[in-house]
Amino acid sequence: MLRDHSTRLLRRTGLVTSAWLLIGSAAILPITPVRAVPWEFDGVSRIIAISDVHGAHQAFVETLQAAGVVDAATAWTGGRTHLVIVGDILDRGDESRRSMDLLMRLEGEAAAAGGLVHVVLGNHELMNLVGDLRYVAKGEFAAFAVEESPAMRDAAYARHVRDPARPGAPLTREEFDARFPPGFFAHRAAFSAAGAYGRWLLQKPLVLRINDTLFVHAGLGTALAAMSLPEINGRLRGELIEYVELLTRLASEGQLDPTTDFHAIPALAAAGADPLLQRLLELHGSMIHAPASPLWYRGNAGCGPLIEQDRLVAILLALGSRRAVIGHTPTFRRRVWRRLDDRILLIDAGMLHSHYAGQGAALLLEQSGLSVFYQGAGRAVAVEELAPRSGLLSADLAPEELEAILASGEITGRSSAPAGELLTLRAQGIEVQALFTPASGGRGRFPRVAAYRLDRLLNLAMVPAAVIRALDGRPGTVQHLPQGLITEAERISGKVRIDAWCPLPDQVELMQLFDALIGNRPRTAAEIQHSISSGAVILTGHDAAFGTSPAIPGHLANAGLEPNELWRRRLDSLASGPAREQLLEVLTRRQYEALLARARTMADFALFPEGPRYTRERRGQP
Repeated sequence: MLRDHSTRLLRRTGLVTSAWLLIGSAAILPITPVRAVPWEFDGVSRIIAISDVHGAHQAFVETLQAAGVVDAATAWTGGRTHLVIVGDILDRGDESRRSMDLLMRLEGEAAAAGGLVHVVLGNHELMNLVGDLRYVAKGEFAAFAVEESPAMRDAAYARHVRDPARPGAPLTREEFDARFPPGFFAHRAAFSAAGAYGRWLLQKPLVLRINDTLFVHAGLGTALAAMSLPEINGRLRGELIEYVELLTRLASEGQLDPTTDFHAIPALAAAGADPLLQRLLELHGSMIHAPASPLWYRGNAGCGPLIEQDRLVAILLALGSRRAVIGHTPTFRRRVWRRLDDRILLIDAGMLHSHYAGQGAALLLEQSGLSVFYQGAGRAVAVEELAPRSGLLSADLAPEELEAILASGEITGRSSAPAGELLTLRAQGIEVQALFTPASGGRGRFPRVAAYRLDRLLNLAMVPAAVIRALDGRPGTVQHLPQGLITEAERISGKVRIDAWCPLPDQVELMQLFDALIGNRPRTAAEIQHSISSGAVILTGHDAAFGTSPAIPGHLANAGLEPNELWRRRLDSLASGPAREQLLEVLTRRQYEALLARARTMADFALFPEGPRYTRERRGQP
């Protein structure tokens, strides 16, 4: 029945029988102006939020049922509930079309019952609209194959063969059918500006506000600080609409092949003088496609509070809201979490289990508080605060769990290394790699442990876990060795590309503030490492830190750094009893007093106003 519903929609737009997108007809298909659905609501008593379905239709249905908004037949039972889908219905899984059809039906059923269904655009909706199809599963294309006749595919191949803009020799028919599988062309038509799913998605907002909460797919970065919600959902969304409408028109006029990849547009536009192609190129540079876009920005999930919290407060204040609900970034232990002083709710629990090893999750927001329904569960549970994590933990371990393995895990392997011994440690079926370095002197002989403990006190999340442990009767430090890292030298060389969840310049500034606090010497490129998966900066090389001079290191004298308000509060806390007790176990009193003196300098004054001294490469800027 759902397939019949979407087929009727396609027929109403003429896409089942029309080959307008494929054969380059001179006639331009008329495109009805896209209306915007409302994006601000007040006085809503019950909200359910779900994100990142990614074609996992059965898991999606089970999650909706757990949240009590649909019954066993997927009919709406949510009454006056507002259901919010926080982006990424599409890609990776095979059954995204079924989920879109379900939501299109539920929109009407919910409205009739006094509730509402909202869909907020995610980056994967954006990608399908603009022709970036890297993550479309074959099953997703196959769901459209019934609307794609052999004549449509023949016309598409004929156009490919005679296309003058095609790079290189034409594909053989077998190669063409493999690259553009059955359903590909009907899929492109359906997501065009005139297609059933394209028109539906282009109505949707980039940011939704209900009561005091914003719903945005990826996050809120500083680029949005100067924009209002009408600007985000008006101008920014308008640029997307214009882009998709131009794609549709250019394909209809035969100037652009529907197989053209989004990333090939700049080269095609640069090669021609057509004003429509030039406008398409301009829109290609829209902020909606940039890392700072609300559909792509990961800083709310990936940056530590010392970077993100104060500026998030300012953005939320400017947008008149208390907090934001985001998806996009799969969560620790595939659970729903609160973070950044409850201003961010992370709800991407990895619903597509085959890809993310997660589960469906439905966040419930009521006046009485927050809770979450997990796929297949009978009741809601509380939303917990995400604990601080340090130095790229492995195997979804909390810091305390990793520390316990380092301190007492069974040594199942050991080998010599220049600085000590490489260890393989095992506990409760989990293995981690670590480095043992023997202690070299008196009480201040554990600088790596001191750096890690200070990282935890500040919630820096950059220094790998380190503990004191004796090996063969020799006291020393056992420090976790995270896997999947590259050095700063490798990053600068460009041999390995990383996409940092937290902007790299922000992480570099955080590193410099930390080095100013601990009195560290300039770091070598080997002492700055990056996670290949998240771009997180990992810091080693603290053996020369924690000197007894109260002065800020000279190499940072002109680094242009200034701690924010949260930094200042954390610096003040280092004189507290608990901090003193932790640090005096691994530092001498003179080292600790020098640390406090540097902290007072940093907290009391704007540091180093003359400007940055580090090179652009060292600061991680392009």
